[in-house]
Amino acid sequence: MDGTIQGYAGPLRSPNLQNASPHSPAGKSASDYLRALRRRVWFVLAIGVPLSILCGIAIAYQPNVYSAKTQIAIEAPQFDPVLSSLVSPTVGHQSHESNETYGPNRIAMLRSSRLAELVVNDPNLTRGGVASDDAAEELIASLQTRPVQGTNQYTVTLEGRDPARIATSLQLLIDEFKNQASDEINQKIENAKLSADSYLTVLKKELEEVNKVIFAMLQDSDVIGPGGKNIKEREYELLTSGIQNDQNQLTTLHQQSYLTQAFPNARSQGGADPYAHKMAELDVMREQYADTLNNYRGKIRNYDHDPAVIHTSKKLDQVLTRLKKLKALSNSSEVGPEGNPYESLVDAKKEELRQKQEAAAKLLDELQASMPTHQKFLDALDKIKLKQTQIAEMEKKIWEFSAISQGKKDPVVQVASVIEPTQPIRPKRAMNMIFALFLSFGLGIGIVCLLEHIDHSIKAPEQLSGALSLPLFGVIPKIRRSASLHRGGHLWTPGAPDSIEADAFRNLRASLLGITDKRGPIVTLLVTSAKAGEGKSTTALNLAATCARAGERTLLMDVDLRRPSLAHVFQDPDEEGAGLGLVDVLRGDLPWQRTVVRTDIPNLDFLPTGDTTGVPVEILGALELRQLIIGLSSHYDRVILDGPAILGLADCRMLGRIVDASLLVVRSGSQELRPLQHAKAMLEQSHVVIAGVVFNGLYEDLKNWSSYGPETPNGYTGSIAGRSVSAAPGLAAPTEEQSALPMATSL
Repeated sequence: MDGTIQGYAGPLRSPNLQNASPHSPAGKSASDYLRALRRRVWFVLAIGVPLSILCGIAIAYQPNVYSAKTQIAIEAPQFDPVLSSLVSPTVGHQSHESNETYGPNRIAMLRSSRLAELVVNDPNLTRGGVASDDAAEELIASLQTRPVQGTNQYTVTLEGRDPARIATSLQLLIDEFKNQASDEINQKIENAKLSADSYLTVLKKELEEVNKVIFAMLQDSDVIGPGGKNIKEREYELLTSGIQNDQNQLTTLHQQSYLTQAFPNARSQGGADPYAHKMAELDVMREQYADTLNNYRGKIRNYDHDPAVIHTSKKLDQVLTRLKKLKALSNSSEVGPEGNPYESLVDAKKEELRQKQEAAAKLLDELQASMPTHQKFLDALDKIKLKQTQIAEMEKKIWEFSAISQGKKDPVVQVASVIEPTQPIRPKRAMNMIFALFLSFGLGIGIVCLLEHIDHSIKAPEQLSGALSLPLFGVIPKIRRSASLHRGGHLWTPGAPDSIEADAFRNLRASLLGITDKRGPIVTLLVTSAKAGEGKSTTALNLAATCARAGERTLLMDVDLRRPSLAHVFQDPDEEGAGLGLVDVLRGDLPWQRTVVRTDIPNLDFLPTGDTTGVPVEILGALELRQLIIGLSSHYDRVILDGPAILGLADCRMLGRIVDASLLVVRSGSQELRPLQHAKAMLEQSHVVIAGVVFNGLYEDLKNWSSYGPETPNGYTGSIAGRSVSAAPGLAAPTEEQSALPMATSL
């Protein structure tokens, strides 16, 4: 038993989850999720079917929702530029809405609560009743607007459960919206007209005030003449013109005086009066000024205080004064032939010229003093012209605006009429039901995939052998629970020899035949598992029965002192010697031949545990057990020990040292990789030879491990070895061998 098992290769190693093979459950593949769905299809149906029914009921009871639709066109008023020119002078610059902003702003007004309240309280809807408090909010919530691309049109839809009511509500809403937009434009026009009229009135009042100022300046000032000219300036111009004429006359007189002195006889020949021509001119001017005053007297009401009359009177007085002086000079210039008359004329002209120059200097000072007053008068005249221009322009704009406003268009036009809907838009029951089915079954599938994702237990033989680096000796399918198949208890090989379960145990025995140690085939074999409930007792039982049916003298030993489970399979508790077993042999009370039970299966004997009360577990490591195993191995061809679990217990570690090899049984889906690696490490630390692993309870991938699927109860159909085998579920009438087997309870 110290030989090395040839079927086990590789050094001892500690478990390491980081070095798990690709088949480790640490990484799930798509095939793992598919197997999980096949295994838990009942769970998907349990969630999907009720949820689908509930969703179907909810969809069936959903109310129908209808949609009324219309189309409106919104265009900004075209007289906005004229309106701006009217309003801006009075209230400053105002940015009026363009076509890009006018439409969206009006659409915002369409969704206003005030407009909604007008609609819901309309008698056509309330029919004498009162609208609910939330009716306006519901109307706004169910109203939708969408612009038509590239146009100034908008599609307006209203949804609701009553098709007639929503059609009426939508039409009322559009009518109220149109009236509101028209009233807004009319109010804006009226306000513009009022603003323009007010501004025109202000301009006219300002013009009257300026006229009053000008009239007052004309009455109080003596420097402003007709046409707004400065009288002092006119007088200065006339005086400077007279000075220029006197200077010319003085030059002429100098020439005449020189000629008279040079030609004394010329004076007696020419006896003309040198002042006659000038007096003739002044006499003409006198007559003109006199005629002007006569004209003023008939036209001007305030004759004595009129500035023009006063100015003309002063001019007439100056002409009369000069005419009087010239006549005096003319009389004094009549001298004898021996004198020079031009000398006195030159002296007189020089005196007159000096006086005029003094008067011009004085008049210039008066002119400069009158300039501010005259400038104020000119500014007042400019204001009058400006106000008159503004009044004329405003009157023209008011007339143009009135003409444009007469032909204005409505800003909101309903392009399409509202038609009462006949077909609901929601719910789409077919689509909703399809979506509910997908959602319901998808939820079940998702939960199954989630459970599979968080479930790291080993469910496939490849995961087990790859993760533990141990050969896979056998794959046992899941034991089916059927009344006919349960006739043989857990003994599948004799109870149902044609089943796939029996074939699985035959394959397990065939794997053992291929492994030998230095002294030959394995005789003593320990069957164990990491934890209880893995099916090790059932595996040991059926493996022993299979070896016995193959002609090997086989002894099945129940060495689980904590939870013995095989005694009632072969023994009746009431028969004589039922309480005897292995513990009696180890205590030396009985030889092993007295405790062995002869079973009804040829070549199969059974050694029960016996009464374990008060027996310490340390007895499994006693020398007596080693000697017993050696003796049994020389008497039997195969000794199979049903041992206890590994984790947390020292039993298997003690038993493993005294047997040729051990088998590790793992049930599908019951363990994660980590405890199995711990169990393997414990056996290796105790130098227990592990021949391989047995994967128990396989169901979902059984078709890849058996020539016959799990749907074939007995594994075969047709005839085998000249005898007919039924393909129907269950076993046929039991044979004598099957009838002789006792019923076994679950292990």
